[in-house]
Amino acid sequence: MRNTMSSKILTRDLKVGMFVADLDRPWVDTPFLLQGFLIQDDQQIRDLQAHCEYVVVDRARSVGDEFAAPVETASNTMARRAAAPSRPGSTPTLTSAAGDRPVNGRAAAARGQPVRGASPSPRDAAAPPRYGTEVRAPRPDPAEGGGLFGRMMGGLKGLLRSGKEENSVEGLPFIPDETPAAREARAALLPHGTQAQNYRDSVSVEQEVPRARALVAQASDLLEKLVSDIRLGQSFEIDRVEEIVDGMVESIVRNPDAMMWLARMREQDITTYGHGLQVSVYLTAFGRHLGFPKDDLALLAQVGLLLDIGKIRLPKNLLEKQGRLTPEEFETAKLHVNHSIDILSQTPNFDPQVTVGIAQHHERMNGSGYPAGLKGLEIGIYGRMAGIVDCFAALTNHRPYADALSSYEALRNITGWGGDYFHEPLVQQFISSVGVFPVGSLIELSTGEVAVVVAHNKVRRLKPRVLVVTGPDKARVDFPTMLDLLYDAKRGGEEPAFIKRGLPAGAYGLDLTDFYLG
Repeated sequence: MRNTMSSKILTRDLKVGMFVADLDRPWVDTPFLLQGFLIQDDQQIRDLQAHCEYVVVDRARSVGDEFAAPVETASNTMARRAAAPSRPGSTPTLTSAAGDRPVNGRAAAARGQPVRGASPSPRDAAAPPRYGTEVRAPRPDPAEGGGLFGRMMGGLKGLLRSGKEENSVEGLPFIPDETPAAREARAALLPHGTQAQNYRDSVSVEQEVPRARALVAQASDLLEKLVSDIRLGQSFEIDRVEEIVDGMVESIVRNPDAMMWLARMREQDITTYGHGLQVSVYLTAFGRHLGFPKDDLALLAQVGLLLDIGKIRLPKNLLEKQGRLTPEEFETAKLHVNHSIDILSQTPNFDPQVTVGIAQHHERMNGSGYPAGLKGLEIGIYGRMAGIVDCFAALTNHRPYADALSSYEALRNITGWGGDYFHEPLVQQFISSVGVFPVGSLIELSTGEVAVVVAHNKVRRLKPRVLVVTGPDKARVDFPTMLDLLYDAKRGGEEPAFIKRGLPAGAYGLDLTDFYLG
C-alpha cells in the first residue's frame, strides 16, 4: 500500500519544517548526501530549488501542525492521487503545498497556459519553461505496479512461494540467459560491429573463490600503490594494472559469482579508493552478461578500478565529511572527474576508451550530469554502464554521510531513475546480471533466518544458494550452513522457505567479512 503521508511537492512550494524523503534525481548527483533530511532554513530550500524541480515530502516526519496528515475527504483523496508518482506515458499533475487545485499539465499547455506551480527552477532560468512535460517518480511503488521494477517486484513473494518460472511474470527481466530473445536483447546494446560472446560458468563458486580471493588482494594492494605513486607525483604502472585486470577478467569469465561475493564481503572495509574495486568487479560482470569480448571486459575493469582515482586530489575533510555538502563543496567534489582525466592523460600507453568511460560516468541521459552535460547516446556505452554500477555500489555501501541501502532498495532507486538519468535498457540488463538479491547480499528468509546469497541459479534467479548465518531469532549460529532454495528449501515447515526481504549490510550486527567462503 502506498504511504499516504508522502506527497510530491514542487521545490518552489517547500517550507521550513518539511521532511524531504526523496528527490527527483539520484541523491549521489546532488550535495544532499544524507538520504532524507528535515528542512531547517531557507538556504536549504534555495539549494533544493537549484538542483531539483520537485521532491517527495514525508508529512509524518515533518514538523509543525500544517504538515500533519490531512483528514481523508473526497476532495483531498483526489488531490493525493494527483500527487502520486506518474507512470510512463501518463500526464503528470502537480499540486502546491498551499493546496492549490491540481492543473492538468498537458491540457494547460495545449491552451497556452502555464502549469500551476511549474515555473522553472533556478538551474533552468535561462531555458524556456518546460510546461506539460512528464515528471518521473524517483522511486516507483511496487504495490502500484508502476514501471519495470513495480511489475517485477509486485508479485515477488507469490513468485517465490509458487516456484513459477521467472519469465512468467510480465516485465520481469530474469529470463534464462540461453534463450534467443535474451541473447538478442543483449547483443542489441553492444557497439556496432562487436561480436557478442555467450559465456557459461566453467567452475563452481566454491572452486573459484580461492583464485578470486588472491586476485582481489592483489588489486587492493595495487590500488594502494597507485595512490602512493600519484601522491609522490609519479606515473603509475599501467602494465601492472593490465596484468591484475586480466586475471580478474579470467576469474569473472569462469564464474562471476566468486568475485562478486568477495567484493561484497569487503564492503564494510571499503576505503574511498577501494570503492573502485567493487565497481570494477560489478562492471566486468555486467559486461560479461551483455556478451562483450574479453578485451572489452579488460577495459571495463580498468574503468571501474580507476574511475575515482581523481579523488586523491580532493581535500580529505571533504571526502570524510559527515552530512550535507554546501553548494561550493559539491562543485569541488565534482572536480574529481577532471582530476582523474588529468592523472590518466599523464600515463603513457593508456587506452583512450578507458579515459572516455571514466570521464562520462557521472553524465546522465537527460543532460543533467557532469562534467560535460552530455545527453542520451552522446554518452558512450562504457560511461552509461559505469554510471549505473557506480551508483549501485555507492548506495549499497556505508558512507560517511549515509547508511547503506539493501540491494533491493538500491535497484528500486536506480530503476526509478531509469530513462531520465540512466539508460533504461541497460538498467534492465544490469538487474538481470546481478539479480534482485545479488551475490553477497544479506537476506531474511520466510523462516526468520538471515542468510547471505552465495550463487544464483542461472534459470531460476529468485531461488539462489544461500549461506544461513543466524537462527530465526537472528542470533548468529556457530556453524553456517549452505541451503539451496531451489532444491532443499523446507526449513521445519510444510512450505518451502523463500526470500522474505533484502537487508542492508550490517543488519543485526552481522559483519560480512566473517563469511568468506573456503
